[in-house]
Amino acid sequence: MRYDIHTYGAVMLLASLATVADAYPATPSGCGGCGNCHDAPPPSATLLERLKDSARAGKVLFGHHDDTAYGHTWRGEEGRSDVLEVTDSYPAMMSWDLGGLECGDSVNLDGVLFDLMRRESLRQNARGGVNTFSWHLRHPLTDADCWTVTDPQAVHSIVATPEGREAYARQLDRLADFFLSLTDCCGRPVEVIFRPWHEHTGGWFWWGAQHCSPDDYRQLWTLMRERFDSRGVGNVVWAYSPDRCNDAALYMERYPGDEYVDILGADVYHFNGAEGTAQYLEAAGRTLAIATEEARKRGKVAAFTETGCESLPIADWYTAVLLPLLSAHSPAYVTVWRNADDKPQHFYTPYKGHPAEADFTEFCRNPAIRMLPAKER
Repeated sequence: MRYDIHTYGAVMLLASLATVADAYPATPSGCGGCGNCHDAPPPSATLLERLKDSARAGKVLFGHHDDTAYGHTWRGEEGRSDVLEVTDSYPAMMSWDLGGLECGDSVNLDGVLFDLMRRESLRQNARGGVNTFSWHLRHPLTDADCWTVTDPQAVHSIVATPEGREAYARQLDRLADFFLSLTDCCGRPVEVIFRPWHEHTGGWFWWGAQHCSPDDYRQLWTLMRERFDSRGVGNVVWAYSPDRCNDAALYMERYPGDEYVDILGADVYHFNGAEGTAQYLEAAGRTLAIATEEARKRGKVAAFTETGCESLPIADWYTAVLLPLLSAHSPAYVTVWRNADDKPQHFYTPYKGHPAEADFTEFCRNPAIRMLPAKER
């Protein structure tokens, strides 16, 4: 590998800890001094093996975005989770977004405090779960949000100019501080997935295929990895996640390289209710098949990195639509999007009393789906 994050990151980690300690408070201790922290294997390798083992066993980790930060009718209530309240289990994977962190904000673009995100991701790790992070960032030079696609030079101005690279590096340093702050009660780095520059085959983000060249897109990855490596970030597993693709050529057109990617994903949503089911199954099935085959050839992990059916107008969507897809392609995990507290129709898992509640519970209890049973209720 050009940048060996597992070995180089271990060397650089100590040099970064003083800076990180200033930005984030220390993780509360509670392990009782197990004495085994330094005997643990490299964290990223451990997470990759867990994901590979899950896929080999035909098990799929279920994930939900912002699961314990807010739900359909609530926000910031300690111990709450729409998924937990319906199924008596936590999602095996929790998804978070770092948009806003690059600007020094205290909350992300959906109003989640980064301190809360850090605490909840550590709790998820402590209960045996996995965390994955996306990044809906603001442009490092113009401060435009990620959906502003009017500048055809948006990516080129970052990767090809000194001022762009410097501004980008400042953003990346804030992300590096956050990832380095994720340590468990023994002081070990907590393993997480990072999924930057997602859905680039679409045109809704300024890094999308319609707005930048393949080379410029790949430079976003290269510069990010170089910066993270120089900061000693060794607890990140990297996910590449195009939106729906018709063929492998499109899927791999902007692939940054095996040395930069650990997980090959697919982001495909179900639109138009029952009428859109056939189209969803075809698009998701095709893109997952490509991801799975490319992952197999490269010794990588395949995942259904982002999906969902907003408002769940199909009461048995989880068992009748999603589960057959997962059974056919065996991704290591699947993540659905969030249950917004301020948009009544914007939810992707059922809440108590929703018509899809029973179906979702059946889905989560399927032997192929991995959840985290709650120990205390």
